[in-house]
Amino acid sequence: MKTIVALPGEGIGPEVVDATCEVLTGTGLPLQISTPPQGAAAVKSHGVPLPDETKSAARAADGVLFGAAGGPDTSAVVAWLRWEMSAWGGARLIKYHPGMRSPLADPEGIDYVIVRENSEGLYPGREGDLADLSRVMPDLSDRSGRTLKEYGEGRFAVKVVTPVGAERIARFACKLAKARKARGKPGKVTCVTKSNVMPRSDGLFKETAERIAREAGLAFEHFYVDDAARRLVRFPKSMDVVLSMNLYADILSDLGAETAGGLGLAPSGCFGDGWAYFESVHGSAPDIAGKGIANPTATIRSAAMMLEHMGLAAEGERLEAAVARVYRDGKVMTPDQGGTARTRDLAQAVLAAYRNS
Repeated sequence: MKTIVALPGEGIGPEVVDATCEVLTGTGLPLQISTPPQGAAAVKSHGVPLPDETKSAARAADGVLFGAAGGPDTSAVVAWLRWEMSAWGGARLIKYHPGMRSPLADPEGIDYVIVRENSEGLYPGREGDLADLSRVMPDLSDRSGRTLKEYGEGRFAVKVVTPVGAERIARFACKLAKARKARGKPGKVTCVTKSNVMPRSDGLFKETAERIAREAGLAFEHFYVDDAARRLVRFPKSMDVVLSMNLYADILSDLGAETAGGLGLAPSGCFGDGWAYFESVHGSAPDIAGKGIANPTATIRSAAMMLEHMGLAAEGERLEAAVARVYRDGKVMTPDQGGTARTRDLAQAVLAAYRNS
């Protein structure tokens, strides 16, 4: 028996997570799913957004599925899942299935992963007042020669890139590229930075990624982030594993998701040392929360990624194939995909496709 902890979050989170849990339960797989207290409800019952009992259950579970964050209570849940549990690597799947509502003229064949360094870069927000920084580093100047004091009043943010963090995420990307290559994919790592402007921080990331990829015997290429954004739209089928730092990957993954049909379809997983959790890329969507029309596809596909992580790879592939079948059929589509189906309708269609496969 495999155990799963489901943390719905807020907004549309409870709707898409509940629908996904119905799918998982309906598969007949040996799964035990629990939904311990979290978020605003946990604040009322326990005084904190994430009680110790919930943390313990998540740590002990084989899989953790999260819905969506919005306000401070669920943001605290994400902070624990990602930052406190050191989920330093993100994998966001960008994959098109026929029938998905892509804005591109010919999206068929889009299938790549954006690997995001989760713990460094400009996240998780190392900010302050310029006056404080200029007192500590009075001689620090930019390319024009201006010192911090010359800027006057303002604020700063610090980007952090370490050899350990860059190598760790590069090895993660290479492991993923090798696994994809074994399944017939190119086995290529595309590194994205802005190292022409930031040669020390972004340059370190690029140099490390290239070294690790070459050592692994994988094809390697590098693009500056502005060029990479263009290429993800113009040449998405040329991508396999796209590796980048926190902020760049966060932005590019939304762009990539849109080319494959929208944020409502895009799944992801966050990984650390002996720890992982899975969530859709979309947010809490308060404008449609409670209406029962949110697309559960991203959460269902995140659950498919979770099953693979739990050692149920064949079942995860079968669930992904069931999603593909529903979209290919095109009869049950939520409003974001041009249909009128409700959240649970689409989830039940996926479950039926799974059972009939």
